[in-house]
Amino acid sequence: MTDYVSSDRAAALPRLHPRRIRSIRAINDHAIHSVSRYVVFAILLTRSFSDPIFGLSATEFGSSSIGFGAIVNALVIAVAGVLLLQQSLRAPSAVFATWTPFLVVAFASVYYTNTPQTTDAPRIFFVLVTYWAFFIIPFFIFRSRSDLPRFVLLIFASSVVPSLYAFYDIWLSYGADFRLASTFPHPNIFAFYLVLLLGLALYARASQSAAWPAGSRRLVSYYIPLLLFFLAMTKTRSAWIACAVMFLVYALLFDRRFLLGFLAAPLFALADPSLLDRLVDVFHGDEIEDLSRLTVDTKLNSYAWRELLWTSAIPWIAMKPFFGYGLGSFKTYSLEFFPLVHALGIDAHNFFLQVLFEMGLIGLLALSWLFAAVTLRIVQGLSYDRNGMMVILALLVAYSLEAYSDNMMGYLSFNWYFWFALGTMCAWIEYERDATFGRSGKRCASVDAGVYLKPKRGLRAP
Repeated sequence: MTDYVSSDRAAALPRLHPRRIRSIRAINDHAIHSVSRYVVFAILLTRSFSDPIFGLSATEFGSSSIGFGAIVNALVIAVAGVLLLQQSLRAPSAVFATWTPFLVVAFASVYYTNTPQTTDAPRIFFVLVTYWAFFIIPFFIFRSRSDLPRFVLLIFASSVVPSLYAFYDIWLSYGADFRLASTFPHPNIFAFYLVLLLGLALYARASQSAAWPAGSRRLVSYYIPLLLFFLAMTKTRSAWIACAVMFLVYALLFDRRFLLGFLAAPLFALADPSLLDRLVDVFHGDEIEDLSRLTVDTKLNSYAWRELLWTSAIPWIAMKPFFGYGLGSFKTYSLEFFPLVHALGIDAHNFFLQVLFEMGLIGLLALSWLFAAVTLRIVQGLSYDRNGMMVILALLVAYSLEAYSDNMMGYLSFNWYFWFALGTMCAWIEYERDATFGRSGKRCASVDAGVYLKPKRGLRAP
């Protein structure tokens, strides 16, 4: 009888012990998930106005500076790494497949770059890793459909302080040469951030994918005129063009009343002649057909200057077409092939050309893969929210237009919000795919039974 009891207890122990372990592990996983979620929320709420604070804490480290901002960057990567390790077996393919080729090529290019500033290439690579981190984080912290409007509204909440400070900036510094930067390091960065907010505002108006908090869509709609005013004050022409493309798509597909906004645009120029001067400046300046005629006294408009910079770089690209000169090398070599540059060198003012110069055709192909993969994922989302995904596709086009004429790779704070927004959209699409087909890829019986109702696919905005 004693032997029987002991053997019965021995048989019972293996059944209870793993269950207890699983319970403890589930509690730990939930705690890690919740803490990571709140850390990400706190960073996103404050990053839009943190640059002035980070600048005060920066100290020299070799040829670069390091401060509290670098600690926040490391924290972002750490949070993404913990979430990835915690759920690596359940992570969707987009987490690995979208960014991996570009990051692998960028990492390799760190080793063969040849620049005097030895810390530049590793620093740029880690900045790119933070972009990846903010793209994948939504895949792990996305819990339900209500998180979609929650994450979008979180980005809008981050704009409260920059918007309030923008009024102070205008009051303090307004003049003929004034360009609004608010809490951002440069007017262009603030402008691209505003374009993102405007794109998400149009998305909030058009989307039929989730139940938005009461009054939030109306509040976002009221915010649009103020954002447009701020955008005009940045005097960033590429952002103006990108914004116009988004509004044109929205007006043609959803609400023709938005076409009236194009008619109202000249009123900005009447109210502030410097806006018109900024626009027509593109058509002024010297014309240079022979690069040998370039001198420091040459006066060019900003676009002609960019064209000559790109033209000067092309022969150098042809000498190393496949792998380029290494990450962060364009600024160094610009001193050799472009005479209209200051002593520290200059970046390409074209994201795609800079990638081609620094990482070669391999890098450009990897970047193309990244954008193609994200675009394909958004296109798949048309099945669940045709209206909203059309606006997001327009936002992608707007980003590409901005990247064509600016140093998009280095605009950290804006890219964090942009890639978090795209990651949120892709995570929501993954959520809807799982709700429809399940992890196995087979259509769920609950869908066939009508338990899950797909959003309407009409093209009429609410």
